[in-house]
Amino acid sequence: MREVLLTLKELQYVDNELQTLEQKKGDLPNRVNALKSEMESLQQQLDEKISKNREESSLRSRQENELELLRQQLKKYQKQLYQVKTNKEYDAITLEIEETESEIERLEFNNLELEESIEKRDQEVQELEVSLNALKTELEQSKTSLEKVMARTRDQEKVLREKKESTQTKLTKPILSTYERIRNGRGGSAIAFLINGACSACSSRVPPQRGVEIRMMNKLFLCETCGRILIYDPEKE
Repeated sequence: MREVLLTLKELQYVDNELQTLEQKKGDLPNRVNALKSEMESLQQQLDEKISKNREESSLRSRQENELELLRQQLKKYQKQLYQVKTNKEYDAITLEIEETESEIERLEFNNLELEESIEKRDQEVQELEVSLNALKTELEQSKTSLEKVMARTRDQEKVLREKKESTQTKLTKPILSTYERIRNGRGGSAIAFLINGACSACSSRVPPQRGVEIRMMNKLFLCETCGRILIYDPEKE
């Protein structure tokens, strides 16, 4: 068990070094991901508005063609109005004229609304494009900064990860699982040391008899307060 505990101590040291390298990146990884997510959201909004404008422009164009036909039809009815010979024919053509004029008015009103809608959305598209360009610039700057940090630490991180993999092979799955569970739950720190009869992580006092057993390093003990694995290292005291 002594070798297991010493291996856990070594593994914790490697994880601490990796965590330090990760901290050097600061908030850049999160910032890069946040910017990407924000850009995707804005791009989706932009695509939707452009698609809607195309749809409404197409509808407006179709209605313009329909209006042209209706205006021609209206002129035809108006000419026929002067050629009728009976009241019945007059009333029928008058009705056609009224219905055509009503349809022309409806389509003209629709097209006016469509034009206003398209113009408003065009302005929104321009604003979104400005925002997207600004985000793109910021993203490139953040990615460049992150790449610079990663370039400085890449070799060291590779060595540490190889060492971590090598160290993990010396531990059984249950021990390694316990270590990882505690580390994930305690902000990356799974190991604590018995120093002057107390846990070095949470400063809780350890009963004297248990302290003696911990010093023997022949069994795995957890701190009763913080749950970390307690190890004795004479150099720490």
